[in-house]
Amino acid sequence: MLTLKSLRFRFLFAAFLWVSVATLTAGFVISGLYRTHLTQTFSDELDIHLIELVRLADTDADGRPMLDRPLSDPRFQEVGSGFYWQIERDGHETVKSAALGDKRLDGRFARGLQEKMGWIDGPHGEVMECGISAPSRIGGPPLRFSIAAERRLLEEIVGSFNRDLAISLSVFAALMLVGATLQTQYGLRPAQRIADNIEALRLGNAERLPSDVPEEFSTIVSRLNTLLDAQAALVQRARVEAGNLAHGMRTPLALIGDEAEQLARRGEISTAKFIQTQCRKISRQVDYHMMRASAAGSRLTGYVAKVPALAQQIVTAMQRLHSDRRLTFMVDIPSATTANCDKGDLSEILSNLIDNACKWAAHTIAISARHIDDGVVIDVVDDGPGIAGEMRAKVFDVGARLDESKAGRGLGLAISRDLARLYGGDLELKDSPTGGLLARLHLPDAGGARAHHGDAVK
Repeated sequence: MLTLKSLRFRFLFAAFLWVSVATLTAGFVISGLYRTHLTQTFSDELDIHLIELVRLADTDADGRPMLDRPLSDPRFQEVGSGFYWQIERDGHETVKSAALGDKRLDGRFARGLQEKMGWIDGPHGEVMECGISAPSRIGGPPLRFSIAAERRLLEEIVGSFNRDLAISLSVFAALMLVGATLQTQYGLRPAQRIADNIEALRLGNAERLPSDVPEEFSTIVSRLNTLLDAQAALVQRARVEAGNLAHGMRTPLALIGDEAEQLARRGEISTAKFIQTQCRKISRQVDYHMMRASAAGSRLTGYVAKVPALAQQIVTAMQRLHSDRRLTFMVDIPSATTANCDKGDLSEILSNLIDNACKWAAHTIAISARHIDDGVVIDVVDDGPGIAGEMRAKVFDVGARLDESKAGRGLGLAISRDLARLYGGDLELKDSPTGGLLARLHLPDAGGARAHHGDAVK
């Protein structure tokens, strides 16, 4: 797509501007050169005719100028041809070509013994006139010879040439622009390949950019790969350090917990309970950050998760886990639904949401998905008691549990929302239209094809 900021537009605009300027310049230069050469040819031709006129000229017995025979060019005899000649001699009638009719040439250039030439007004418009004076063979006043051709003859030839030149240069310019377009397409093809490779990187189909690129792009690709390597190393080091920190904290926590039990045995029940409560809070925080670190960031560049397959796997596992409750699972997810999320991270999120739904559902859990303009929405709905509006924000706190009798550590929803937000999405809780709770997960789309509702996995 051509936009004002695209390289393709800039290259094509520059090519169009350059071809236009070059074509116009070439047209003016070629036309000017042709006019110059044609004018010189005109003057040379008149010079030849003037020499012929002088050689053919003579005088009769009365001294009147005359020609032995007509000039070799018949145009001098045709009325309206634009070619003229005349011979003057003081005291005698002027002899002239039939093309002049009752008109005559100026004759100003025929007053010297040296040939002269120039543009002057003629009988029917501007003419190029050439003249010279020569002595008579019988003596007496010299003969003055003038010969001329109209400018319109020159202009007609130049005009015809300019029309042909304009057509030729237009075709040439069009071919040049087509060539510039093809050259731009060919020249930018490596950039398009790099864009495709980056898209493959984003989708998780590649880990690095290929290095077989033109030299002009090799530095960019090399630095991007270096950046990817540095980010991967940074994440790996952070995860290792987080693991070491957690491991380092668990041992002291275990010792403190053991000490709290000793206090309880000695009768200091309140102090022991306080210490054990704080230890459990610290332990939950450590578990939360460890689970978050292990789930998030498994890939740095590309995330593509196929939602239907993951959801079906999790539902199968939950059916076995809660087989004693005989829950009904309804899955309505288009088969081509993909999310811009790591497979492991999406599995963690959906497992938490579906497991929570199983814990609270009376009979039915419904899992559905649909594409929207800015991504994909996955809904997990149960027919349980739901959560009161004022309590929905609290359940996202680390360690928050609405019912201590239910199994769990109060980390699932907090981790799920944090993971969703890491990918530019979000997780929110709403009332289900049919009663119970609706957990709505919003994630960016991974670019997969939109499937119709009829192409869903049931």
